[in-house]
Amino acid sequence: MPDFQLRPVLLLSSLALSCALTSACDKPAPEPTVTPTANPTETTESAEPTGYALGNPEVDAAALQAKVAQFQPVVLHADLSALPESERAALEELIAAARLLDPIFDRQVWAEYPTHAQRLADAAKAGGELEQLRYDYFQIMRGPWDRQDHFAPFAINIPHPPGAGFYPPGLTADEFRAFTAANPAMRDDLEGLFTLVVRDPNDPTQLRPVAYSEAFSEWLEPAAQKLEAAAALTKNASLATFLRSRAAAFRSDDYYQSDKDWMDLDSDVEITIGPYETYEDELLGLKASYEAFVTVSDPVASKKLGVYKDWLPKMEQNLPVPKEVKTKRGAESPIRVVDLVFTSGDARKSVQTIAFNLPNDERVRAEKGAKKVMLRNAINAKFDVIMKPIAERIMNPEQLPLLSQEAFFNEVLFHELSHSLGPAMVEVDGREVEVRVALGSSYSPLEEGKADVMGAWNVLFMIDKKQFPKTFRDQLLVTYFAGLFRSVRFGVAEAHGKGAAFQINRFLEDGAVSFDEKTGQFSVDTKKLEKSIESLVHDVVMLQHNGDKAAVDAFLAKYAVMSPPMEAALAKLDGIPVDIKPVYTNAGESAP
Repeated sequence: MPDFQLRPVLLLSSLALSCALTSACDKPAPEPTVTPTANPTETTESAEPTGYALGNPEVDAAALQAKVAQFQPVVLHADLSALPESERAALEELIAAARLLDPIFDRQVWAEYPTHAQRLADAAKAGGELEQLRYDYFQIMRGPWDRQDHFAPFAINIPHPPGAGFYPPGLTADEFRAFTAANPAMRDDLEGLFTLVVRDPNDPTQLRPVAYSEAFSEWLEPAAQKLEAAAALTKNASLATFLRSRAAAFRSDDYYQSDKDWMDLDSDVEITIGPYETYEDELLGLKASYEAFVTVSDPVASKKLGVYKDWLPKMEQNLPVPKEVKTKRGAESPIRVVDLVFTSGDARKSVQTIAFNLPNDERVRAEKGAKKVMLRNAINAKFDVIMKPIAERIMNPEQLPLLSQEAFFNEVLFHELSHSLGPAMVEVDGREVEVRVALGSSYSPLEEGKADVMGAWNVLFMIDKKQFPKTFRDQLLVTYFAGLFRSVRFGVAEAHGKGAAFQINRFLEDGAVSFDEKTGQFSVDTKKLEKSIESLVHDVVMLQHNGDKAAVDAFLAKYAVMSPPMEAALAKLDGIPVDIKPVYTNAGESAP
């Protein structure tokens, strides 16, 4: 999923930001003492207040103001005038269901999130501008760590837990793997997308799975009821079927049938709601976060793009890898063009998604492919507010006329199509597992970068097949490369930022792009870039095919870094928003 979230300018280094915004720079931050409990969403905090300090009260508010200002409020409006009364009524219930996922996602980010959020809110009321800014940025980041700067703490003085709220505090990846190896009967449940991992309160050396439906029933049950209420209101049979099966999935954690029903949706009102992406789990990359996209579709625009789904098998066969590496998945893969009405949970943290490719269940993909959803109003907003201003500062002025909104839209589309291509399963220790599981936390950045570069490769293939005019070639290449800087500003601690960084650095190494130190601008050699794209697609697909996490880690350590040319270019982007902060007027939010 790209922001394209596909989950910034490094105004300060991680250390500098930590020092500027917390009181934990002179000595290591003390870890809070947490007592294991049977309830995975509750922890007992140390009585020592320094374990959860809110930040340095003497810091200048200007640093925080600059951070908040990186996210420009933008109204994302959808035209609902054509919807009949029944669908508008259903839409209201869907928005209400989506809102109920926010408290779940908060706890998935960090078990202490609600308590700490209240501390910050209270401090904002009593503490003036500084504490208000700290709370504002906390809400944008969905937590006290800066997602744009290597998770540097700005509203707390403890490090970001890589396992977020999915695992017990202090659990390491090695401990988890050792336990599952010693307890193979528990492996599937502990590794499951829809379980939390907790310590047994009677024996903290023992790990136990807790189903999401149990851990988050306080919100999932009313959300399920809202979905069922919407199903009773809508006149669209496919939407009603999906809403009822998704409500059942919220209670059972079995999303297989519901995912298939979502693939079959044919409705003007469309919702994507549930636990999907695993970006938040930086410990093992196993656990899915809850999110919701409430949208209205444009059937005419969707039908126009639908022709590309028929090309997916040919795109797979065109990949520059050996024949035995190429796979076969379901080719149904519908494409939807929609406008956002409301988002929540993982879909509304920090950098905003502009397209996605779901479901992630490889069983569903094998049967029915995956749906590509283009969030049109978000795509257009990002091109105007962010993409064009970035290109104007970092690209050779002679190549700026090649910048194209159509190329940007199609790179986003083919990014999503490319998520359906390439290896899906790999053999590890004699058992077949998803590539996602084999590569763990390294999967997301590699997959996001793969979708970027493979997306460009596939557009070039479509040009060769006369689906686009020849004149589109250079527009695509220049727009694609410029767009990587929009993603790398998200920071190389984030999957999309890492994915963009390894592409930029590889192209620099190959001489496909050059950097002028005097002007701070990049120039694209289009012929060399095509060759470099081909080479990089090959290497990334083979890394996934081999399922060797150590090899992927070495690749990312070499290329997914903030290199000097990237730093120099990003330093020129002051004043350009890192991302948009959506305002959904259709859902009752007030325009800025």
